Amino acid sequence: MYKMITTGLLCIAAVALKAQDAPIDSVDHTKSNTLGASSTVYTNDLIKYQSATILTGLQGRLKGLNVSPFRGMQLLRTDANTKSDIVGAIPNVGGGIYGDNSEFLISARGQSPIAIVDGVERDLYSIDPEAIESVTIQKDALSNMFLGMRSSRGALIITTKNPDAKGGFHLSLTGKFGISSALKSGPNPLSAYQYAYLLNEALLNDGKSPLYTYDDFEAYRNGTSPYLHPDVNWKDAIMNNSTTSQAYNLNVTGGGRVAQYFVSLGYYSENGLFKTSDANSYNTNFKYNRYLITSKVNINVTDEFKVSMSLMGRIEEGNQPGGISGTGYSDLLSNVWQTPNNAYPVLNPNGTYGGNASYTQNLYAQTTGSGYISSNTRDVVGTINLKYDFDKLVRGLSVGATGNISSQVRNAIVRTKQAQVFQYSITQQGNEAYDKYGDVSSQTNSYRSVSTYQYMYGKMYVDWERQFGMHGVKASLWGDTRTILNNYDLPMIPSNIGQKVEYNYDNKYFAQAAVTESYYNRYDNGRRWGTFWAVGLGWDISKEKFMEASKIDQLKLRATYGHTGNGIDNAGYFSYLKRYNEDGGFWYSNGTSMSNGGSVSEISPLANTLLTWEKGRKVNVGLDLTLLKNRLTLSADYYNDYYYDILQSRGKSIELLGIAYPAENIGKTRYYGLETQLSWQDHIGKVNYYVSANWSMEQNKRLFMDEQYVPYDYLKMTGQPTGTIYGLVATGFLTAKDIADGYPVMNGFNNIQAGDVKYKDMNGDGEINEFDRTVIGGDKPTCYFGIDLGFEWKGLEVTALIQGAYNRDLYNSDRTLLEGFQVIGQSYGQAYTNLLNRWTPETAETATYPRLTAGGNMYNYGNNWNSSLFVQNGNYIRLKNATVSYKLPENFCRNYLGGLRVKIFVQGQNLLTWSRTRLQDPEVTFTSYPLQRTITTGINLNF
Repeated sequence: MYKMITTGLLCIAAVALKAQDAPIDSVDHTKSNTLGASSTVYTNDLIKYQSATILTGLQGRLKGLNVSPFRGMQLLRTDANTKSDIVGAIPNVGGGIYGDNSEFLISARGQSPIAIVDGVERDLYSIDPEAIESVTIQKDALSNMFLGMRSSRGALIITTKNPDAKGGFHLSLTGKFGISSALKSGPNPLSAYQYAYLLNEALLNDGKSPLYTYDDFEAYRNGTSPYLHPDVNWKDAIMNNSTTSQAYNLNVTGGGRVAQYFVSLGYYSENGLFKTSDANSYNTNFKYNRYLITSKVNINVTDEFKVSMSLMGRIEEGNQPGGISGTGYSDLLSNVWQTPNNAYPVLNPNGTYGGNASYTQNLYAQTTGSGYISSNTRDVVGTINLKYDFDKLVRGLSVGATGNISSQVRNAIVRTKQAQVFQYSITQQGNEAYDKYGDVSSQTNSYRSVSTYQYMYGKMYVDWERQFGMHGVKASLWGDTRTILNNYDLPMIPSNIGQKVEYNYDNKYFAQAAVTESYYNRYDNGRRWGTFWAVGLGWDISKEKFMEASKIDQLKLRATYGHTGNGIDNAGYFSYLKRYNEDGGFWYSNGTSMSNGGSVSEISPLANTLLTWEKGRKVNVGLDLTLLKNRLTLSADYYNDYYYDILQSRGKSIELLGIAYPAENIGKTRYYGLETQLSWQDHIGKVNYYVSANWSMEQNKRLFMDEQYVPYDYLKMTGQPTGTIYGLVATGFLTAKDIADGYPVMNGFNNIQAGDVKYKDMNGDGEINEFDRTVIGGDKPTCYFGIDLGFEWKGLEVTALIQGAYNRDLYNSDRTLLEGFQVIGQSYGQAYTNLLNRWTPETAETATYPRLTAGGNMYNYGNNWNSSLFVQNGNYIRLKNATVSYKLPENFCRNYLGGLRVKIFVQGQNLLTWSRTRLQDPEVTFTSYPLQRTITTGINLNF
């Protein structure tokens, strides 16, 4: 390591001294020097959305960045002392306990990217879009080599606005107000009449007596007995049709030659869809408030010495219903989808909450009267940048340093209570009766310290950049270190030392190389340092003499290759150390007396002393083409990333010791694909217009995983994509003839009938079992795209973004939705209108669902092996955003408003959706908080 530092410094110094007397030319910092794969979106696109996170504005706009929501509202975490975000599946961008993205899954080429905000790595998405200058996604090895041990992952570069001293004092004020409603997706719950009819059918199919009589059907159908025969749509009972949001931002910038400043004040508020009660002095609805201040000051201490300081403060406040004993909204939503319309009335005739032995808590009471959970987050981030230009001493030489201190505290207050429920009935004597169920609990009060986070970052760098006639040279050397404290953990200390050299000849031929040495203190001694490197070549063919007569403005070929790492996040909390539990004491003979003793056992899983970072070899080949005086542009990238030493558990390991084996660096996977962006911009008279489309194709393949032995190739996971879905192949429904002829079925099920699922016997052994599982979905390359288009005429601007994805297979595992009538206490749960297409003798030729059963049918559900019957096509297209805005004419503003410029606008999100998924939204699952359609109106004032 030290040899590398010394060599790098000597190289930079030697080249710098040698070049002192050479003529110096200006250096062109344009995209023509870029050899990697990157895409950028700017402020004007980000501010078109009403959202708590900028990720909403990134979906569909950047090629190679896959952003997908899985819930419809930003939530602050309330679980105490957790080590990871509540997202699951794909980790949040950047990882870390303090990430505040709770709505989206995000990946770039199969990897979760690292977030870099103003040069400092952090998870900060709840930023006011009005304070952001640009967001760039970088995906290749050379561009991300500065990440060192995490260079296999992409980098999401977020740059906030800088002071603008050229125009003097400038003020911008923006206000927005939005109305949101839940997107309608999936089937409706069965009405009470339909529910009673189909449940009777299910019971009869099972050989059981029906529950409901003809009089019950008539009462449900006619609504003549709303308390004894209720018909309550529980979603409508506890959720409003619409809600509101608002956002305000004030930006001020100015200054002079010596100092410049930028200050941004932002407020964002969003309400949820849950109903509340006027009887409460507190709010039980979803509520999210964010207060944000961002400030930057640039100081030119001398012509050579410049200082930049920034400070950000953020307060986030969240609220949600108390739910079931303080569990919050999630269990509440789950119960809404599972509770049938006829379970109980909202309120009984005497005003008490309805319920019964199976439903001891009333959904409306849980929503409006169970208390609340209040969550709070406080962030403070301070950064200082120093740069000194040594150009007078050594031409092109500069040195700099960056320091950052960040602190975050999350906490929650839980105040919950519970009410009793009563089952209303009429006695034989005609009297009203109320049977009591559930418990009354007075309000509980608890405080949760969810998490504390402290982050300290320091970086020093030396840059040297010169132009010698046709030769451009740039060399950089840097070192950085971080100290990260999560709650009570011992600190994480990742560090990097790196250098990069760039050369170009006449901005026509390009060569670049970078090397980074990375350190992490949570790997074992002797395994904490790793070396990562990347190289790149480029050729701008359009600058060759033989291209002078062509109409090509730019034709550039570029390629990068690198050895990268994916570490730190896979290290665990000192997973290489053996840790022990103290077991209970015992007595044993010691001579003629008894002595007490004790024992210890190793904590599961076993320690892995060989644990190290995952590694990659990444290839990227790109093409940039510009034609017709920059009106038509094309950018395309092909990538092929080979990852090895991936952390996986061995399939052949057997826990003979009673302790789980640790994950080991044994896996191998390849990711490959194509990313393209095509844009056209022009004008017709005074009408300026543009169309820009991006498309990405992503595929992967498991090259090695330590599988258990399987007797058939179709069972092997090696060679298949990582997202492959395995299960039984459903070929229709069994007929009476199939059963009589002995068609293969699963053993252990005694009530198999016509109308049950017919599975394919893959191995022909005359039985359906786990050896008949095969690939039933998820094996095609995932493709996603975005189309951005718009026009501008005399201050009127209209834009739209269409976003979508295809080759998506979704496995629906919600048994309430797929089977219905699941056991709840002494009763049966909800079912949905999709089950109207169930198998009956009359609908045998057209049915799409098996015969009905009550209490769940593991045979038709695939016996936990999955079934192709429940694989859905996840393809969709959304009109993600549409905006109409109008700027008042400059002459009018100058003559009548004193130079105040005014822009009014209307924006819409998630306006239209075309989807092949019929049972739920193509992105947000059935039981999640719904995705919302939002119409926003606003005004922007500039002075």
